Amino acid sequence: MRAVALPLLLPALIAAGGSLPLTAPADTTPPTAPARLRAVSLTCESVGLRWSAATDDVGVTAYDIYHDGQLVTSVPGSTRSATLPVVGGATWGWYVNARDRAGNVSQAGPTVSVTPPYCEVDDQAPTVPAGLTGTATGTSVVLSWTAASDNVAVVAYVVYRDGTPAGTVTGSAANPPATSFTDSGLRPGTGYRYSVLARDAQGNVSARSAEVTVATGAGCTSPVCGSTQVTTEQDLPWGLVQTPDGTVLYGRRDVFDIIAMNPDGSGKQSIGTVPGVQGTNGEGGVLGLAVGPDFTTDRWLYIYHTSPTDNRIVRIRYDGTLRTDTLQVLLTGIPRNKYHNGGRLRFGPDGMLYAAAGDGQDPDQAQDLASLGGKVLRLRPDGGVPADNPFAGSYVWSYGHRNPQGLAFDSRGRLWEQEFGNNVMDETNLVVKGGNYGWPACEGTTGDCAGAGLIAPVRTYPVAAASCSGIAIVRDVLYIACLRGTRLYRAVISGDTLTDVQQYFVGTYGRLRTVEPSIDGNLWLTTSTGGDKDSVPRNSNERIFEVTVGR
Repeated sequence: MRAVALPLLLPALIAAGGSLPLTAPADTTPPTAPARLRAVSLTCESVGLRWSAATDDVGVTAYDIYHDGQLVTSVPGSTRSATLPVVGGATWGWYVNARDRAGNVSQAGPTVSVTPPYCEVDDQAPTVPAGLTGTATGTSVVLSWTAASDNVAVVAYVVYRDGTPAGTVTGSAANPPATSFTDSGLRPGTGYRYSVLARDAQGNVSARSAEVTVATGAGCTSPVCGSTQVTTEQDLPWGLVQTPDGTVLYGRRDVFDIIAMNPDGSGKQSIGTVPGVQGTNGEGGVLGLAVGPDFTTDRWLYIYHTSPTDNRIVRIRYDGTLRTDTLQVLLTGIPRNKYHNGGRLRFGPDGMLYAAAGDGQDPDQAQDLASLGGKVLRLRPDGGVPADNPFAGSYVWSYGHRNPQGLAFDSRGRLWEQEFGNNVMDETNLVVKGGNYGWPACEGTTGDCAGAGLIAPVRTYPVAAASCSGIAIVRDVLYIACLRGTRLYRAVISGDTLTDVQQYFVGTYGRLRTVEPSIDGNLWLTTSTGGDKDSVPRNSNERIFEVTVGR
């Protein structure tokens, strides 16, 4: 049958009283970013924010207000101001995203950093911690003491070893800090002098306690035996991998290049810049790295990075330099935003590449199987979709994730995943094919977690003691590097559970971003202490350690 032109068909339909079955196209265009965010008022209890309207081809229906990656509240699209609670003395970076009726979320607007005053000036120091005792177990020392008191609240204890700070135990007025500390990785057969002081929220500190001397044992009988600083770095070392010949490769998130060095830190040099990277003035840039099981012959380095339009996975050959002429883009379209970019890569024992993808600050994407956001993704090394993925033709391996940044496999080939919570709980998950892990209805075990088929986390951690990023598994022991919690968790994998959970380096090195297995059965550990909430290169003071673990 010959096609009839629409201009000829339309008058006939109208004359006959008919109509065309027209369907409006789906709205997939996000709003523009809200502009001109500013603080218009500030007290010890609240900040008033105001911003200029975003635009959208259909209409803005809501604004989502965040600080430092945490959603605080949402307001209607007709509203362009809000008053939010703050904590005196706490510096937070505020920003706003716009959302339209179809659920499309804009990129974040500008960030406004705010430090509110304290409601009352407190110049009274806490009392001195008392009753300090110490016990050595191999090359580790466990300290404990009696809590100090304060006219407001004690929020931290600083532990000194031989007169130098060795670590900090942190808490808050609502959740007082613990009165114990484990100092690990000490020299065998050595005596150490310890003392501790208390600190309140406004920085008043007590005098140090009476010293106690503890002698370590003759050898390491502890799960963590020592740590050695291998190198320092002015940018953020995010992804790190060790190749079979021992070379350590790590990405500098905000410089957009890859560094190679020997295991002892010697021979350190930039091997090249990753093409097409753009930061997000938050947590985007050069993120995860991985090498596959055939690296000795194929020389492919796999990289997860942020581009001007998305997060993506590429591979580039490495032969002493980064061969950018060999770049292959394997996967595009992972949502990007200021925060919630995910970014970890890990090859599985099946030879497939797994990627942790954040929700791009659009929580609904985590449940949308047509989106790559809020997922653990699985792809072939050449970028194809594996035929045995749970959803035909899709890279999605599991969904319902918020901002996963840790992936690791145990000796049984099972995938473990670490995920940032919003403001209540972080999660450690045992990921199964096609599993739904509940976000945004469920954060950890809070929220609407009774939905059919939702998989509960194996373990949760309060955000204040966690905000954990990378994980590694060595001899079926799981290690978790934590940012806000400034510690390394260690847990034994026992069946489908985690047991004997311990904490190391609490406050010793500051914020910890990445932990990776070394080829000799130990760990690499990186810090993320400054400059990790912007895209400014070389404004950090970071360290990379090799951590020796017990056998």
